[in-house]
Amino acid sequence: MINDRVVHPYHGAGVITDICMKDISGVMVECVVIKLSGGRAGILLPANSVGESGLRKVSSKKDIDSAMKMLATEGEELPKDWRRRIDVLKERVNSGDPLIIATAIRDVLARSSMTKMNPSEKRVLNEAVIAFAGELSLVRDIALEEAKKLIHKKVQGKKKTS
Repeated sequence: MINDRVVHPYHGAGVITDICMKDISGVMVECVVIKLSGGRAGILLPANSVGESGLRKVSSKKDIDSAMKMLATEGEELPKDWRRRIDVLKERVNSGDPLIIATAIRDVLARSSMTKMNPSEKRVLNEAVIAFAGELSLVRDIALEEAKKLIHKKVQGKKKTS
């Protein structure tokens, strides 16, 4: 289990660095320590709730490659109401599924080519890119910044061929 590459649906990708006992409200609880990608703060999960937390192993290279291809496909229309649009995008990002996260990136960027992004859309786009890049970096064994560049390059490549 230590050194396993994992993804938490809300916190993103990381590596299990330790399994330890922690005193939580006077009770000793076995916990899993996860160092998040990109130097972000780590997380501590009680071992008995790992399954309920949505923690999973990183995707296969094949699944990540499919998600990368999704970035270059034609975007789908998002809801016109900005609150509903943000809810849809956040739901996709929080799914933790790289293919679904890629659709969020693709669709918000497709929309941004027609109209200016509002601050909420920019924030959700940033969260989506970080989540997707974190898993991409672990699967391809590259730095987080390099993974972000690959994502942007894939999206830019779509614009050049359109």
